[in-house]
Amino acid sequence: MNAKSFLSKQRLREWQWPERLLYDKVIKTSKHRKSVMLSRIKSKIIEAIGRRIEAHSESFRISLHKEIDSRIDERLQNVSIYRMADRLASNLKIGQASPNALFGSSLCRMEDMLHPGYQKICFEDLKRKPILHRKQWEHAFIIHRLRAHGRLYPGFRGLGFGVGTESLPSLFVSLGCNILATDAPENPDIISWKNSDQHANSLISIWREEMVEWDLFEKACRFAPLDMNNHLSIPHGYDFHWSSCVIEHLGGIREAQDFILNSISALAPGGIAVHTTEFNLSSETETVDEPGTCILRAKDIFKLQNEVEDRGFKVDPIILDPGSHPYNYHVDSPPYQSSVHLRLLLDGYASTSIGFVVKKP
Repeated sequence: MNAKSFLSKQRLREWQWPERLLYDKVIKTSKHRKSVMLSRIKSKIIEAIGRRIEAHSESFRISLHKEIDSRIDERLQNVSIYRMADRLASNLKIGQASPNALFGSSLCRMEDMLHPGYQKICFEDLKRKPILHRKQWEHAFIIHRLRAHGRLYPGFRGLGFGVGTESLPSLFVSLGCNILATDAPENPDIISWKNSDQHANSLISIWREEMVEWDLFEKACRFAPLDMNNHLSIPHGYDFHWSSCVIEHLGGIREAQDFILNSISALAPGGIAVHTTEFNLSSETETVDEPGTCILRAKDIFKLQNEVEDRGFKVDPIILDPGSHPYNYHVDSPPYQSSVHLRLLLDGYASTSIGFVVKKP
C-alpha cells in the first residue's frame, strides 16, 4: 500500500473541519500564525497515525509526509473556493455583463476567451493560440481597450510601464505606433524578477521578431529604466499608457493608487491609460497589502475611480461580473501548473485580474 492509499483509509478529524472554521483558523490569520497553525495540523495528523506507520519503511514515511502536505494544500484551496463563492453570493454581480459581450466585465472571465473577437486578438495580434490564462487575458484586454479608444494607429505615441518581456511593444510598433517601453531600474530588489525572465533591461530583450522587423522596431521603440514611484520622472505627452499586473508591486494599495493618479496627469490631452492588476474575489475587508505585492478589493477600485473622477478624468464603467462559466470558479494554487489559470490562490485569497481604463479630457 502506498502513502496516498494509506492516508485515504485514515479517519482524521483535521480533514473534516468545517470550511468557515478552517478559514478562521488558518486563512484569516497572519503569515506567522498561519505557519504555526499548519504545522500544528500536520503534527496532529502525524500523532494520530504514528503507531500505524511504525512498521513501515523510512521511504514510506517520507512519502507520507509529502502526501500530508499535499492534502493540506488541497484543503486550503477548497477553503479559498468556499470564500470565493461566499463573496460572490453577496457582493459581485453575476449576470450584469452580457455573456456574449467581449470584455463586458472588468474582470478576467472564461466568457471572454470563448468570444471570436478574443480568439482573433490572440491569433492575429499576439501571434499565439488562445490559452486559459489570465496573463493572456490582460494583454488582450489592453489591446482591445486601446483599439476601441482609437489609439492603435500610425502616429500615436505609447508609454508602457514594467513591460518585462511582454510582446505588446512589438505589436504596437507593428501597428504604426511610436513606443517608449520602460521597466524598473537595476537594483537588488528585482533579482527575483530578472531570474524569472520577467524583467527587461534593453531594447533587444523586448523585441519579438515574429511581430515586427528589427529595423522598424529599433527606429520606432525606445527602452528606458523608470522608477514608477518617482512620479516626477514619468514622461509627459504620450497618447496612451499601459501596464499589465505591475502596479500591485509598487509598495502597497495606496502606492498603486497614487501611481495611477500621478501618471494619468502626464498623458496628452485626450490620452488613454489601460492598466491591469490583482483583484480580490474572496473578501471585501481583509486582503494582502504589503511592499512585495497587494491585492485590490472592490472598495479600493471604487475609491481610485472616485479620486480619478474628482480630478476631471473619465473612467470606463467598472463592471464586477465574474461570469457563470464553471472555469471561472476553478482556483489554481501554487505552484500554479493548472491548464486553467483564470483565478489563483494568492496568500490565502482567490484572486484574478481586473482592467482599469482612464481617459484624460
